[in-house]
Amino acid sequence: MGDTQDRDQDRDLLQALAGDAVRVDFGAGQPLGRALVVATGADRIRFLNGLVTGPVAGLPVGGGARSALLTPKGQVVGDLRLFVRADDVWIVVPGSQAEALAATLSRYAIMDDFAARARGDFRIVAVLGPAAATRLAAAGVDVGELAARPPLSHAAAGDLWLVRARELGADGFWVAGAPADVAAIDARLAAAGVRALSPALADAARVAALEPLWGAEITTDYFPMEVGLGGAIDYGKGCYLGQEPVVRIRDRGHINWRLVGLDVDAAHAADVTAGDALEADVKARAGRVTSAASLPDGRGVALALLHVSVPVGAGVRVKHGEAVIPARVRAEASP
Repeated sequence: MGDTQDRDQDRDLLQALAGDAVRVDFGAGQPLGRALVVATGADRIRFLNGLVTGPVAGLPVGGGARSALLTPKGQVVGDLRLFVRADDVWIVVPGSQAEALAATLSRYAIMDDFAARARGDFRIVAVLGPAAATRLAAAGVDVGELAARPPLSHAAAGDLWLVRARELGADGFWVAGAPADVAAIDARLAAAGVRALSPALADAARVAALEPLWGAEITTDYFPMEVGLGGAIDYGKGCYLGQEPVVRIRDRGHINWRLVGLDVDAAHAADVTAGDALEADVKARAGRVTSAASLPDGRGVALALLHVSVPVGAGVRVKHGEAVIPARVRAEASP
């Protein structure tokens, strides 16, 4: 009975994500956590624009962009969301990466007036779903014109920082700032009936929405366009670290792998795990599962790095130990 009730509650929460609003904790210690690196110095815009894949120099104050930090050979070593502010640039990164990324950026700043430091007193709670703005207003947070601005636009709201976001397949907002300030808003939202997704359910929604995660899909073994970060590349800007191999791949029109979503046979949905190998009729070693989850309605979903020779709609076989589990390629991740 308890399992059935839990599934029903989780199903209701995912329906709220699609039709109302839910809370998701992106605090640095959470599985989907985020952390903050603050970049300062007179050369911060020029320096970052010449280092990362995104259009830093083209962003206005209040604008933001997804970006990546690459090796000279083009593999991903950092998944970044950059936000230009009046006196600094805020860089939101996976929760475990802040110290390492700040150190890496600082090592590249040889003759530049640039500094980067991880900020520890920072937490993000997202409010996601079509009623997010209304729910935040009822909790005393007015998103104002931010609701009509492009994704990753941002603005201060008193002691809080608000970001127009899209996460887990839903539009909404980050509410960020000092942990105590964010906790107070989170408590108000909870008291007003805005329920929270558990970490496991939030990850299941991420997998269903084909959103890559650092350490799972996004690793140093792949190029950004192979792991769903093609949209983080500004092909119109000048040089950046790793640009030559990325442009060469674009001009040749060829990658070996790309990120896809799989629908897994429901009878074996709970058996599929990250690392399971994939095979297909057209390719014996077709790829591997990177994330897997079971949805409350019993469906199994997964993300996988799949060889480009296997088309969307094709059947694949998941090799889990001695078991062979049927699955189908549902869609490719957005470029």
